[in-house]
Amino acid sequence: MRLIVAKDYTHLSRIAADKVENQVLLKPDSRIGTVTGASPAGMYLELVRRCQEEGLDFSEVSTVNTDEYAGLSGDHPQSYRYYLDHHFLEPCRIRRERTEVPRGDAKDLEEECRRYETFYRKNPVDLQILGIGHSGHIGFNEPEHYFPEETHMVSLAPETIAANAEYFDDPEQMPAKALTVGIGTLMQAKSILLLVSGKSKAEIVYRFLCGNITPEVPATVLRLHQNVTAVLDEDALSVVRQRAPERLRQLLG
Repeated sequence: MRLIVAKDYTHLSRIAADKVENQVLLKPDSRIGTVTGASPAGMYLELVRRCQEEGLDFSEVSTVNTDEYAGLSGDHPQSYRYYLDHHFLEPCRIRRERTEVPRGDAKDLEEECRRYETFYRKNPVDLQILGIGHSGHIGFNEPEHYFPEETHMVSLAPETIAANAEYFDDPEQMPAKALTVGIGTLMQAKSILLLVSGKSKAEIVYRFLCGNITPEVPATVLRLHQNVTAVLDEDALSVVRQRAPERLRQLLG
């Protein structure tokens, strides 16, 4: 794993945008695995700017998102499909037929998981973007006693619900379940770009970088992938710097 330290969130977002831009320039028809949340938001904003002001061309890019809330249609303002359409895909002129997000309002959600798993496996991801949740989740793969392999339904952890409820006008409407691509499938990506920002993530970052590889902190499995670039800002690394400075020096080479 290559670790890059950003001085703050703005710096992190620019570094992340550089990584995505380089991927697109090297392989214009790249398939990018997308996620939503606070960590990649600044990166998407910067990519939109580069597309609209500097001519960064996404016309051949395809995307596939890791998850979606169960029960939400793609036109629901808090759905991940809606977010991506409005904050990344449409502003960067990525054609809708080149984008995939799980259908949270599918009549048979288990069948939708099987459909999505088949699609993900048949269409390899060149660059998978990920963040880490407060519970240590990647995608919506919450702490378990095992690493879920395939796309599946998941009950969201209390920490996840608490963190995401603020995006809903009525927090009580926050879904308690989601569809998510499994860890085994995420690990098939050719490369992974992990983004983590903020003091609120510092404790889980410490467990991610310094603890055992365990499904109780799902993100730790990324340490087994051969091509991960982790971009973390100083706030996210603050606990590691305090408790395990030698480990941080080791990771930085």
